[in-house]
Amino acid sequence: MLKSIQPSLSKVKELKRFKGRYFLVSCLQKHSKKGEPIWEICLSDSTATIKVYCFDQRHFFSSFKANSLVHIEVCAKSHHGKNYLRCVYLEEVAQYKLINKLDISSLPSSLCPYPSQLKEVVVLFYRITNKHLKQFVSQTLLQPDVATKYINCPTRVKVKQSETNCLLSQALLVAAKLLSNQSLSVEQRDLAIAFSILHEIGKINKYTSDSTLSAIGVRADIEDLSMDICVTPLTGLKNTSPQLHYQLRFLLSFGFVSKRSSFNLDSFYSCLDHLSASWRNKQIQAGSAKTNRAIAFASL
Repeated sequence: MLKSIQPSLSKVKELKRFKGRYFLVSCLQKHSKKGEPIWEICLSDSTATIKVYCFDQRHFFSSFKANSLVHIEVCAKSHHGKNYLRCVYLEEVAQYKLINKLDISSLPSSLCPYPSQLKEVVVLFYRITNKHLKQFVSQTLLQPDVATKYINCPTRVKVKQSETNCLLSQALLVAAKLLSNQSLSVEQRDLAIAFSILHEIGKINKYTSDSTLSAIGVRADIEDLSMDICVTPLTGLKNTSPQLHYQLRFLLSFGFVSKRSSFNLDSFYSCLDHLSASWRNKQIQAGSAKTNRAIAFASL
């Protein structure tokens, strides 16, 4: 393949040209031996970080900042036998427009202290079979100011962030516990995975970067903060899958995590069964109401 749209950055060496939407994690101005300006741009996704060079400022069609998503087009070049990647187009686009066609594999590994865990979370994400649920998770994590906080957030206050004290490790731990139940249906497994990835996302606003409580974190519960972060993606999910919206909204607002950070498995499984039965009853009631209206209309 000579060119591609949205390849993983780990595979771009095989391409002569590619374009896509990636996290711009740094942009450094340098100068050539002739004194001409050169911009060294670093792009990152969950698979790799690459350097791209820009020689013409006119290719910067809009202002942008580090750690933001950008649309970029790149071609492979060679100079005195040395290969490099050259930027031919670069623009920061409205975030929601970007998010709609991306998934969490776009999360920047170079900004994550534990990139191997990030890759494991991405693999976990791909086990979700429902496309609407996948889009919901991606839209949530790729919101402005959410992505970089999520991959750097600790799970316990006043405890130094570590490989076992971060949202990524917590997501993997909870997912392993939930998916150990072999009796879960495909739909329930999808919900369990999505929940595992997002259930403590409110901590990105509850905790500061030095693992202390933020001003709002002192007053608000994690579940409330999580719902605030998920509110816009949940609205979109309601339009595409009312059932998933109904179930996931309750799961995220409940949390199932005690103050000691222990996860209540039995409560979660019971809730899943209850939500499935509750949704079936709602559909039956809606169907009965529709039938009754049709009968009443026919009798007029």
